[in-house]
Amino acid sequence: MIAIPRYLRTAGLVGLTVALALAVGYFNIRPSSFDQEILVTDPLQPDFFMENTQILMFNEQGTPAYQLRSARATHQRTDDSTQLEQPNLLYYRPGEEHPWLLRAQQGSVTKGGDQVDLMNDVLLQRQDPNDPSRRMTTQALTLFPERDYAETAQSVRIENAGSVTTADGMQVFLDDGRLELLSNVRGQHELQ
Repeated sequence: MIAIPRYLRTAGLVGLTVALALAVGYFNIRPSSFDQEILVTDPLQPDFFMENTQILMFNEQGTPAYQLRSARATHQRTDDSTQLEQPNLLYYRPGEEHPWLLRAQQGSVTKGGDQVDLMNDVLLQRQDPNDPSRRMTTQALTLFPERDYAETAQSVRIENAGSVTTADGMQVFLDDGRLELLSNVRGQHELQ
């Protein structure tokens, strides 16, 4: 039997160990594993956000339908809604010269934009330079743009030149400018 020198046996054993370590390392840490996207599975994690947002939407006739400005807009992928910080919405009605201003501290737009919920210090005011004093304020308001309709169950304060009206709940029909106060209506009028 031929004797293999000890240094060759040691070199062969070290070489085999190194080759085995490299093979295990390659299969455990492949370069392609670094290219995979990290998937976030948290359902409350937004998929995108925008800061200092300004959106101008046009209708089929090519005239402005609304202009939305917001300090921050965060889109939630779970329900396809968008959360707004300090939304400022100019809502244009077809055939009307002056838009409606809707402003709040927070807001939410549902999937498809069919419902806009405004919360905290909500202001609803028609932007008519001939009648700048008419203002409606509340703590929450829901706008349905497709129906030209807004409503709230919260207390409402309506200020007009020389008068203040308060009520609990309100329905606003933007298409014909009609306003319905739901309950506990009180008015204070100043004669000039």
